[in-house]
Amino acid sequence: MQAVRLNAVLGDDHRLQVVVPEEIPVGEVEVIVLATSPTPARAEQTLSELFAELDRMPHRRLTKEEVDRYIAEERASWD
Repeated sequence: MQAVRLNAVLGDDHRLQVVVPEEIPVGEVEVIVLATSPTPARAEQTLSELFAELDRMPHRRLTKEEVDRYIAEERASWD
């Protein structure tokens, strides 16, 4: 398998046109598209999804005593 890294610009029509070097044999190829910058709309959607997931989680706060007990048990297991 031979790999070549090429840079291109994706147009508004979402069509990509590239010229592949001649050393790549003619035939079936695999194309992987990596966006060089994140899409702001997708980042907002992902953040919204995270907030929605957090809202679905049970809301239970640990008391100071529960946290102290957990830390003490964890430290004791190190020995």
